[in-house]
Amino acid sequence: MGAVGRILGTVRTSRCVTGRTSVASAAVLELSRRSLVGIHERLWDPSCHLERMAPGVTPGVDLSGLGLHSVRESALGAYLDLQLGVTDRAIATLRAVLDHQYEAPGRPWDGTFRVTAEQADPPGAQAVEWLHYDPNWRQFLGTVLMVTVLDHGDRLPDDLSGLITAAVVRCALGESEGRIPEWYTNPNLLHAWVSAHAGVLVGSPDLVVAGLRRAARTVTRLEQLGDVDEYNSPTYDGVDLIAAALWIVHPPAPEFVGWGRLLLDRLCGRLSLLVDPELGTVCGPHARAYGLSMERYVSLLGLWLHCAGLEGAVPAVLDPSTDHVHDLYFAPLIERLAAGVEPPWRLSEVTDERRHVQRFGGIDATSVLRPDRSVGWASGPVPGFAADQYVPFVVHCRRPDGGVAHVALRPGPGVESTLVVEVDAHSHRIEATTGGRPAAISIECAREGDVAVLTGAAAAGPVAAPVRVCSAGGGRWSRETSTRWTLTAVDPVVEVRLGAVAGP
Repeated sequence: MGAVGRILGTVRTSRCVTGRTSVASAAVLELSRRSLVGIHERLWDPSCHLERMAPGVTPGVDLSGLGLHSVRESALGAYLDLQLGVTDRAIATLRAVLDHQYEAPGRPWDGTFRVTAEQADPPGAQAVEWLHYDPNWRQFLGTVLMVTVLDHGDRLPDDLSGLITAAVVRCALGESEGRIPEWYTNPNLLHAWVSAHAGVLVGSPDLVVAGLRRAARTVTRLEQLGDVDEYNSPTYDGVDLIAAALWIVHPPAPEFVGWGRLLLDRLCGRLSLLVDPELGTVCGPHARAYGLSMERYVSLLGLWLHCAGLEGAVPAVLDPSTDHVHDLYFAPLIERLAAGVEPPWRLSEVTDERRHVQRFGGIDATSVLRPDRSVGWASGPVPGFAADQYVPFVVHCRRPDGGVAHVALRPGPGVESTLVVEVDAHSHRIEATTGGRPAAISIECAREGDVAVLTGAAAAGPVAAPVRVCSAGGGRWSRETSTRWTLTAVDPVVEVRLGAVAGP
């Protein structure tokens, strides 16, 4: 079974997840690994030694016809190739990746990388962060390059190792001290590790201390708040788990080990409460979410849970068109780290009500799990950053056919805050504040029939749907797609009711 068979953690045996990875789970992991290898073989472009952008990178928009090449996924593909013994291709890819790091001292993009090889250079003083450059590619590429040297440096020629060292140091030095806010968990965790390792590589105590200080600040904030600011994110919890594991497996200074274990314990403790192994879901709410069902798109948290043996944590079909397939490239690194840290999962069947409340930053986040359903909601201000990824209300429940439905509410531009009231075990009232101006909230579901949106006497979905939604304060409904509705109003209010749900 190789490395896959040695992955430790918890396993879904029947209704409980505990112990070592089973033979069946290892077989599933091996299948997903073969899927990644097949995708990698199809997308690697020998003409430029980089990975072509896959059709599934941007769900709903196929950019593969533009002939773009993804820099981060190319570096992760090189890590996979080194695991597989395809050393010459990995070396060629790493050299190509390094060609796409910006050297622009004094500029805010100094040390970061192009997202695609075809991306134009930032237009000087007119450059816009996130549009013309992604500053967080310093952290992601710096991490991937550093762990590649740590895990496979003996297979790399000396000159390439030197070039990677210089690139990692540039990642560390290019990051201005105040660019990453304290609440921005995932780049803080990664950059602390990259900075300290860069200091070790070149013998710079200042860089090591800078990494230690950043790590200490982030851990102190975790202890003060009780959890990470990017709370319960299917993608960024996965990044945070990668960072915690790297701190433990490859600590650039002794302090990182204890901090990494604290972070790992805190994340796995919360997730063990919020994951329903029977539904294969993570109860909301989500500070940031690209999707709401792990079986429908690749998420980094899903990959961690996949390593733990959780069924439905990744899509059943993995190919270049799978939504968010680019995150699948992290699977070899996550498998390697999971084997090294033994994440303390305590996943178990939901047999009685399970309730978790997290309060921070003026937001109260509540998660309630019951057999065959879960409801998560958040009351408080809508975040100013990545507001389009904020999910303050989400339901997962069984469909009559035994499948899993999800129904979520997302606030649109102009929504300032949400207040969610738990009316009873089956009903919730969501009130949005819009500052006296019309604004929209959207209702989305996994598939047509999961939700009935009631507009007066008419229903925009089957009455037998497991979830019903109606406006409680007026406004105008519009149906955007078969699985998405929008309510526009001043301070819109909706009521959500779950239908009868069978017991276990």
